[in-house]
Amino acid sequence: MADRIPKILHFCFGMTADFGGKPFGLAHYVSIRSAIERIKPDDVFVYFQYEPDTVWWKEIQPQVTALKIDAPISIFGNSLRHPAHRADVVRLEKLIAHGGIYLDCDVLVQRSFDDLLSHSVVLGQQGKIANFGLANAIILAEPNAPFLLRWHKEYRTFRGDGDRHWDEHSVVLPLHLSRRFPQEVNVLPFDAFFYPLWTAAHVDWVFNSIQPIDLSRTYANHFWESRSWRYIDRLTPGDVRSIDTNFHRWARPYVADLADDFGASAPMPFASRRPSRAFLLRERALQWLRDQKARLPLDVSRFSSD
Repeated sequence: MADRIPKILHFCFGMTADFGGKPFGLAHYVSIRSAIERIKPDDVFVYFQYEPDTVWWKEIQPQVTALKIDAPISIFGNSLRHPAHRADVVRLEKLIAHGGIYLDCDVLVQRSFDDLLSHSVVLGQQGKIANFGLANAIILAEPNAPFLLRWHKEYRTFRGDGDRHWDEHSVVLPLHLSRRFPQEVNVLPFDAFFYPLWTAAHVDWVFNSIQPIDLSRTYANHFWESRSWRYIDRLTPGDVRSIDTNFHRWARPYVADLADDFGASAPMPFASRRPSRAFLLRERALQWLRDQKARLPLDVSRFSSD
């Protein structure tokens, strides 16, 4: 079957001047390098409003086309107050216009996506429970894909008012649309793109353990930057080579040619990166509550009926 999805990579970074306190670093560099080496794209585009200014950004620049944009601040008259929501809209609009593969900069690609390119749209289930949603950290789409056009149009109902509706249009809405228009999207199981999960225990498994992780069905790992920043902030090639964890093993090939202290700043001992037992217990309790909520029917009353 002929490919419908072009091998064009799209990334977003720098939708705000302070980069959300997370400057472009080793983990972002490794993510883009992994996508280039495993997917073997024809083009790689990184869209930014504020250009990063780190050695890691300068190191990746020769391998990408960096494009400055004016990130949208509203859509259909609805304000996009958070930079993450601006990036949500940018990715949809770039994929509608050009098609290709969108990846967050905290996604590490483990193998080729070639066997997925014959579909119109490909998304992955975010959690083990289906009602968690379909995450937009990885989207594969043909140009003008009907599913993406519906998704974009539904931003007429957007209400990005803080945590309460944080992922309504980025995670809940695509799940709702996939159930209404299943012929327009290929939905992969949770372990295709989003395993290990975002839970504290799974983040610890990736960044603080060598317990094997089964990648036999996995195309890519989302390492949940907002949950794992303590582990990747100020990470150096020397750290990657000297610390033995699943993530460090995955990252090593992509920094093998760089000096131990490349990109080094104020050091952070690895021991201080580990979460406390109290934090882990609290996170487990919160995850149990999220699991219970995810078992309830989706609230789709706000979305349009067409």
